[in-house]
Amino acid sequence: MSGISIAGSSKFVLGFQLAGIRKTYNLESDAYRNIKKIMEDENTGIIIVEEDLMKKMDERDRNEIEESVKPVIIVISEESSSEGLRKMIRKSIGIDLWQEA
Repeated sequence: MSGISIAGSSKFVLGFQLAGIRKTYNLESDAYRNIKKIMEDENTGIIIVEEDLMKKMDERDRNEIEESVKPVIIVISEESSSEGLRKMIRKSIGIDLWQEA
């Protein structure tokens, strides 16, 4: 089963850690290289990346990461609502993770 990983500042990943997501990565520098390492993990299906981290990358690197199919990369900001995140994940992978069975 593919899991979710979170990459961003310590403040960004804290909320996900409190929600029980174990694969969190506090990335303060060299975001491109570190995200590429996370993408190599076969058990990661979705990587949620902080928008500010992506803005620091040059355009070529950012496009390469954003175009990934496996794992799916979802870029959000701290201000994103949970409904917005729900829509982005549903659009990216075609499944509503919050849907009640």
